Amino acid sequence: MQHSSATIPVILTGDRTTGPLHLGHYVGSLKNRVVLQTTHQQYLLLADAQALTDNAHNPGRVRDNVLEIATDYLAVGIDPNLTTICLQSHLPALADLTLLYMNFVTVARLERNPTIKDEIQARDFGRDIPAGFLCYPVAQAADITGFKATIVPVGEDQAPLIEQTNEVVR
Repeated sequence: MQHSSATIPVILTGDRTTGPLHLGHYVGSLKNRVVLQTTHQQYLLLADAQALTDNAHNPGRVRDNVLEIATDYLAVGIDPNLTTICLQSHLPALADLTLLYMNFVTVARLERNPTIKDEIQARDFGRDIPAGFLCYPVAQAADITGFKATIVPVGEDQAPLIEQTNEVVR
């Protein structure tokens, strides 16, 4: 049974569908998701659209891992009666919000985001940055606000993306 969002916090989390999950995912987040599903309204986003931002050359990899990751969720104890599992590409409202939000963010601001900046360097994109990759913080803002999430568990490296979400919302 889904919880009422009026009485408990809403969590949005998920995984890019670029490969199977592993023990590190379990220790780092999956075991917590199993626990939190009983005390929070939890949404798990299979981020296939986001995975394409740097895997457009291999969309089959992204597609093939959707079921793999969903099955991994079930295998560790995610209960679809307590947690809503969503496929990002099948939620057109998220794409609509992303397009709307892109009007509030400049390319220069996106390029200054430390997380994006580091990833651009690590992937050696130079000036051949896929637009979807550069705009990932905007898409993340759409995901967070689209689900009205009050909790978004992320690593420290993702903090600049959350700050950019706050900027877009303001």
